[in-house]
Amino acid sequence: MSVRVIGERLVHELLTMQECIATARTAMILTARDQAIQPIRSVMRLPYGDNRLSMMPGYIEEPQSIGIKVIAAFPGNSSAGLSSHQGVICLFDAQTGTPVAVVSADAVTTIRTAAASAVATDALARQDARSVGIFGYGEQAASHVEAIPLVRTIDRVLVWGRDFGKASAFADREAAAHGLEVRAVASCEEVARECDILCTVTGAKDPFLKGDWLNHGVHVNVVGSSIPTTSEIDDVAVQRSRYFTDYVASARELSGDFRRALEAGAVGENHLLGCIGDVLLKRCDGRRFSKDITLFKSLGMSAEDLTAAHFVWRKAVDQDVGTVADF
Repeated sequence: MSVRVIGERLVHELLTMQECIATARTAMILTARDQAIQPIRSVMRLPYGDNRLSMMPGYIEEPQSIGIKVIAAFPGNSSAGLSSHQGVICLFDAQTGTPVAVVSADAVTTIRTAAASAVATDALARQDARSVGIFGYGEQAASHVEAIPLVRTIDRVLVWGRDFGKASAFADREAAAHGLEVRAVASCEEVARECDILCTVTGAKDPFLKGDWLNHGVHVNVVGSSIPTTSEIDDVAVQRSRYFTDYVASARELSGDFRRALEAGAVGENHLLGCIGDVLLKRCDGRRFSKDITLFKSLGMSAEDLTAAHFVWRKAVDQDVGTVADF
């Protein structure tokens, strides 16, 4: 038995953002069609720091694949120049259960999370959306600056973060990398009021984006808060939006902003309208009118990991790259 090991650098070489948008779209549709098995993410909190070990097993029908992502979330890693998410995706042969690949989970997660936001943006944002607001300046901020212009014609990106100096440095790097106008601003509210598409990609525990700031017609990707005890947006933002997610069962269990709004009586259970796959399959309306405020709550799901990791593994086999280890 041999297992192909595909590290971070190689994942980035083999999986372009455009390709991952396609795999994320497949994952969304498989989820809506009940062609994926995805137990709710299991999280073990560690007794030091704000650190966690998460496990996400799953199965998808097309391409048929089974696997599990095991990832350590260490928020303090950024100060040491490391990714906050470290881990592996293990793939198994769907017929025999034989392990076939170990893939860098942090690389896949970095790309597929922004790709999922791009799929949601394409499904929900106005066709004439031209500006993007990014809240945060980490890995996901960078991958979202890359991903969103692949589904809309973007003229301008505004960036806000708690450290204006870091936000400015981030803006300069991204402007040079993508040939876009990318500018840091000191006001969170200014970003919200000036942009057509908003992406919250922070590690915030409590809301900083206020629903009263949201313009009619805006689309919001809420990405950074992925556990029940955190939220980047307030109850008003939830209440004012047409609220969608990647996986409904996961959102009901893990979405801190939805749970807070529900407990406060700001919304009812039916405010969660469905998953993005439902919109793609035209089972429910996404954006009905140009003035609608649409929102995608991204929690991440194993179907996204498996479609992306399976794509990377097959490409690595075809090109005979990666390290093959005998077990």
